[in-house]
This record gives sequence, structure tokens and C-alpha cells, in this order.
Amino acid sequence: MPENAYPPPSFRPKVPADPAYDHWLTYRVERRILVVTRTVTTVTRLLDILSLLEDDHRVQVVFTFDDRRRAVFGAGLAEFLAGLEALVLPWDQALATTFDLAIAASENDDLAELKCPVLLVPHGIGHQKYYPRTKTISGLNPERLHGDRLRIGLSHGNQLSHVPEHRRRAVVIGDPCHDRMLASVHRVPHFRRVLGAADRTHVVLASTWGPQSLIGSDPQLPHRFLAELPLDEYRVSLVLHPGVWSAHSALQVRAVLASARRSGLAVIPPQRGWQATVLSAGCVVSDCGSMPLYATAAGVPVVMASPVADTVVAGSPLADLVARAPRLDERPLADQLAAAITNGPIDGPAAEAVEYPGKCAELLRALLYDLLDLPEPARPAAFPPVDDPTPEFQTPAALRVSVQADGADLVVRRFPAAVPQLGGPLPGQHVVAHAELATLAELEGAAVVHHELGRDFAGWAADTARRRPNARLFAETAPGLCRVWTDGVTTDLRTTADVDPLLLASAAQWRTVRRLPLTDLRVRVGDRTI
Repeated sequence: MPENAYPPPSFRPKVPADPAYDHWLTYRVERRILVVTRTVTTVTRLLDILSLLEDDHRVQVVFTFDDRRRAVFGAGLAEFLAGLEALVLPWDQALATTFDLAIAASENDDLAELKCPVLLVPHGIGHQKYYPRTKTISGLNPERLHGDRLRIGLSHGNQLSHVPEHRRRAVVIGDPCHDRMLASVHRVPHFRRVLGAADRTHVVLASTWGPQSLIGSDPQLPHRFLAELPLDEYRVSLVLHPGVWSAHSALQVRAVLASARRSGLAVIPPQRGWQATVLSAGCVVSDCGSMPLYATAAGVPVVMASPVADTVVAGSPLADLVARAPRLDERPLADQLAAAITNGPIDGPAAEAVEYPGKCAELLRALLYDLLDLPEPARPAAFPPVDDPTPEFQTPAALRVSVQADGADLVVRRFPAAVPQLGGPLPGQHVVAHAELATLAELEGAAVVHHELGRDFAGWAADTARRRPNARLFAETAPGLCRVWTDGVTTDLRTTADVDPLLLASAAQWRTVRRLPLTDLRVRVGDRTI
């Protein structure tokens, strides 16, 4: 453990047992911890800390939140806690109950009213932001850092300058979220498979809240990425700050992103999964929130795509990163992303944001058990890996496809038809639509209509051709097989099971239009030849 990583507690809580309560407990509880929550964001950060207490039956964890003074972004908090199946006390009852320790990730509750020592930790990567329209550093409002029993957790010793009057109560612990991500790097291939990005470049759009955020400054940015980046070469995911979901509601967020979600955008819910999503990224496109620092600390290149927010603390690691990172512009996205990935992450800012990387579990668990006056468990202190992502996305039911001859190869590039097309028509452009899942408008303009393998394919194709006179080719697919019908002739096109057979349908359509035989097809997608 680094020397003097944190000062020793100034007192040891001695709380007598409560026979009226303990009589009903199965486990022999020796200490009780109150987790003071305020938003979904604070809960996710506190869960990182609580993971260090797993397997210890001596400690009982109880949650609470002040329902009299709800946070601006407090929507969804009660539902999230209910989903955790946690024991939740009303705020008044929590104030009237004696605990051994309280842990909070926001100073905006009346922590001084609690009858126990309090550990206050950041709800982001250190303290990089001001509260809007102030020069008060978020998480360190001096008007709320009351009480001799308060401990202030910091991610880096350079943040001691933010709390000069509270230096003796400050605790340098590193960053639990950062270290949980470090403990999960070996799972990146698994995360990429869950996100559908195993063989594609994974681009993560990460937005904080407010008008100066990524989405606030350009609500159509996800559509631009989906319209420019071929589906077979890129997976685009979107991580929105929980405050966005709270302020607008999940219904409104999903409504605003409706066409993008139908086009394959992977939307990460606010409760869990953003850490795994960022870890699995080839590049993170972000704003002035915590996400670019977490990405940089995880070794992921960052591109900035929003105005420089006036809430960024001058001279902070975030300010340094924002000043040095490449900025998104009007050039082709693929070129900008490739340059960022080639150049790699920016050195410096992460090291100034998180001290003792990889040591947080050791430091923090020692502090927790010291405050609880309990001996630490014998097992080494370690964070568990982060949760798997739970993306919300749909496979596009209609595709806008470009086919272009390059020697003996047919180069196929596919884009979702539901997002507006940028620029003029693509070479060999046509629409491929699912017979049942696409919209009527998409079917009316489709050159290729398809469905899954079924019975009487020729009969279905002939009937569909009468109802869809604009279509030139009809297809049914199964793993490794694309069966096509055109002008009454059925042809089986076969490939390996790991290839989307619809790629062959587009190549067949290109040849059919030019009255070329459907033999010896060579299809190239990105750098792969089929």
C-alpha cells in the first residue's frame, strides 16, 4: 500500500447491537453501512465500492435517498434500487437509525445529519467540472462539506488543492470505476461479441447531459455516423449520461433515437454496461464529460465532438485532454476515426486524474474496514469485472446497398435505409428489404426482397414479384445459403456460415441487372473477400 495514502480515522465508532433488530437476522451482523443515493449515476459508483464488501456476512448494507429533496436527475432512482432488490429505508428513518458508516457520492444531501462517519466519494473521474453557472467544483461544494465525521475521497492527490480547509479529512483512494475497468480488460473480446462488434470497428458515441454535450450540441450526430459508416465494417454504440434519461424520460430518449435504433445503433441503458462498452471501443467520440477521461485511462483513443464546455475546471486533466484531443469536423468520418486509432490514446491526462491505478481496491477496502473497526478479510482486495453490456438495438430491416466492380471483385457496402442518405447516389445503389419487417415505403422502393428459408420459395417469389413490380430479385436465406429467384429462375449461392448471405443477394442483383451469370461470385466487404 502506498505510504500515507490516507490519514487514519480520528475516531472509532462503537455502536451497540440492536437486539430488537438482530433477533430476526440470519447472519451475525456486526456493522451496518448506510448507502446514501441521489441519482442513478451515484448508485452505479457506489456499487463499485460495495463490491469490495461481497462475501462478508458481518456487514449489512442498507440504501436510502432523500425523497423530500429529490435531485434534478433523480428520476428512475427508486426503480433502479428496486431492481437491485436492495433494502431501502425512508430518509427520515435513516436519520433516526444509528449506522457504523455511511457512503455517499454526492454532497448535496444533508450528510451532517447522519449519526455516523461519512465517506464521500466522487461520482465521476475525480473532480473535473464546475456546477453550471458557478465556479464551485462539482462534488466539493464547501457549503456542504460539514461535520468532523466526514471523510472526502479523492482520485488524485493533486485535488487536495480544491479542499485546502479539509486536507486532514481528505483521502486519496484512486478511482473504483477506473480500476474495475482495468480488472475487465481481459473480457474485451467477450464484450465485443455481446455488442455485435466482434469483427467490426467499434465506435462509441458518449454524451454527458446539457446543451453543450455531444447530443445537446448535435442531436443528429448518431444519424451521421450510421449514414457514413458501412454496417459490415463498423458498429456504432451510444452511451448517454443517466441524467439525459432522467431529464427527458426513457420514452422520450427512445423516441428521439427511433430511426437510429431501427438502423442498428446500439443504445446502452443508463443502469449498467457503459464501462464494458467503452472498454471494447476502437474509438470514443465524446464531449467534456467524464467519459473521455475514462476512455483515455483505458487506452482507448478519443475524438472530441462538442464545444468546450464552460463547466470544465481550468487546469484540470479534463481541460488538458480536451485541448489536445483531435476534434471531429466535416471530413469523412472513416478517415478521422482511422487517424485517431492509428495515433492512439493521449498520454498524460489519465495519470493526472487517477492516482495509484490498480491499487484502489487495496486502498479503499483498508479504509472501509478501518472506519468500520473490523479486521479485513484474509483474501486479497480485488474488484470484480464490470457488468456485461445490455445493448438495445435492432437489425435494420431495409438496407441501402452500394455494389462496385473492382477487377474480379464486387465491393459491397451496406447502410441502413432508415437514416437519411448523405450526398448523391452510391455506385450500384439499390435497396434490400425484408418482406415482412420493412416498412411499406421501403418495400415499394426495394430492388431485392427477402425472407428467411421457408417452403415453396418459387411460389412465394412469383407471388411477391406480382405485388412488388419494382423488385428485380427475390431471396431467401439461411446460414451459408442465399437462394435467389429472378425471371422465374432459382439459383443457390453458397458461402460459409459466418457470412451474411444477403451480401450475395446484392452481388447477384448487380449481375442480374447487367445480364451477367450468377457464377464465380467474389464479394469484398471491407478488407475481407468472400
